[in-house]
Amino acid sequence: TPAGEYLTAALNDFDPDQYEGLAAIADGANKLLMLVLAAVIKAGASREHEILAEIRDAVFSFIRKIEPRRVMDTMLVSRVRILYIRSLLARSPELQSIKVSPVERFLEKPFTGRTRSSSGSSSPGRSPVRYYEEQIHGFKVNLKPEKKSKLVSVVSRIRGHEQDTGRQQVTGGKLREIQDEAKSFAIGNKPLAALFVHTPAGELQRQIRSWLAESFEFLSVTADDVSGGTTGQLELLSTAIMDGWMAGVGAAVPPHTDALGQLLSEYAKRVYTSQMQHLKDIAGTLASEEAEDAGQVAKLRSALESVDHKRRKILQQMRSDAALFTLEVGSSPVQNPSTAAEDSRLASLISLDAILKQVKEITRQASVHVLSKSKKKALLEALEELNERMPSLLDVDHPCAQREIATAHQLVETIPEQEDSLQDEKRPSIDSTSSAETDVSQWNVLQFNTGGSSAPFIIKCGANSNSELVIKADSRIQEPKGGEIVRVVPRPSVLESMSLEDMKQVFGQLPEALSSLALARTADGTRARYSRLYRTLAMKVPSLRDLVGELEKGGALKDTKST
Repeated sequence: TPAGEYLTAALNDFDPDQYEGLAAIADGANKLLMLVLAAVIKAGASREHEILAEIRDAVFSFIRKIEPRRVMDTMLVSRVRILYIRSLLARSPELQSIKVSPVERFLEKPFTGRTRSSSGSSSPGRSPVRYYEEQIHGFKVNLKPEKKSKLVSVVSRIRGHEQDTGRQQVTGGKLREIQDEAKSFAIGNKPLAALFVHTPAGELQRQIRSWLAESFEFLSVTADDVSGGTTGQLELLSTAIMDGWMAGVGAAVPPHTDALGQLLSEYAKRVYTSQMQHLKDIAGTLASEEAEDAGQVAKLRSALESVDHKRRKILQQMRSDAALFTLEVGSSPVQNPSTAAEDSRLASLISLDAILKQVKEITRQASVHVLSKSKKKALLEALEELNERMPSLLDVDHPCAQREIATAHQLVETIPEQEDSLQDEKRPSIDSTSSAETDVSQWNVLQFNTGGSSAPFIIKCGANSNSELVIKADSRIQEPKGGEIVRVVPRPSVLESMSLEDMKQVFGQLPEALSSLALARTADGTRARYSRLYRTLAMKVPSLRDLVGELEKGGALKDTKST
């Protein structure tokens, strides 16, 4: 935003050395802090988080840079810090359970010790989780009743006042003294900083005023007897304490930052530590589950990958939030729990998923009435190879893999086999192909460039349920292309005894792209080129790679021209 860009530049460019004297530095620094507050107010509640995030790094860097000079109005620093902490609270469910100590624990009467804590002043609706358990020292409010002379006492009795109640004249000097003492008490006081953050300012001052009225009875006299009225004195005293505390929690004692800055850093670490541990717990639960079948393997893998993705996003966010963790010099980094066990399970599931997909493909190829002897042997060998990949899996994933492989092995074994016969593969006519023969589950795309004037063309290839090579391509290379046609491609052995003219007739029933790549001047040259083309297309289809090996062993693929 324009305001964010301006403030970021102004904060980053502020150079105290360019000012003459501390007063000038203080004036410039405090004006920038007031601009920050004004920008947030102007942005409104809907865009408050946005503007705060945009200028955050610049604000924190600015405060850290100016802190050692002790020229900033620490009440302004506190207001800025509180904005950031409350913004973090609003976005972090992990911090919703925090409960702060009641204000009574931070106040003491002189010589009488801390007043009795009252649970009634704690904010309603919060979970009973206390953030600060350490001993909290109270702020001693030094107020004493003013002693009356005997004459004043007599006059008071004549007027009908039975009790000889003293009174306290709250002077400007006394207020300044209380405010200064309150500031000293608040410096570095994180429990008090938490009280400010979690309690609205008006409510906090009301609680202080109530405590003063209960603790100092001599303030509770009629307005006629006290100059300015009782309410006026309570207001002045509570304001002095509030202002002193507010100034104190925003005051740094180098090398340490202010109490609110320390609190913000701790809260940010608490959020990220909680999030990382939560993901660790989820991943740990998922990693211990056993998968029964391929569906559960896919679900477990997806869930673990999702958790890992979220963890990486949090780590990335932590890197971008580095300014929050460097507010306090020497503070401990956020603990990142080890995910070695979960990572190992994810790697195992990925390997298991790959094995099961290959088992599924073998099962698909075996879903026929009869298998050639070599094909059956190849499928059984492939299953044996999958068995040999067991060491790549964790023990928890072995049963699932073994069950699936054993089931597929049993299926392949039960299918009748026949002797290989390449002559049976001849297809004198391929102009009528059934939909089953051209039913391909996945197409693989190849682009060919003949190097001539014609544009590159594409051939899509796949395999049908009979482990035959099927292609899909435009009917013609040049316009009009005539639309895509699907054809089963004859094996090279079909062309073995054909003349060049017979081959042209066969190619005439196929997409023109095939004949343009395969036809040569002689029959032998065409057979050699067609064999190479068939191998190129078939090797693009994973399920046909074993078939290519079989054909090569049987001499059905001839790459060189006969002399």
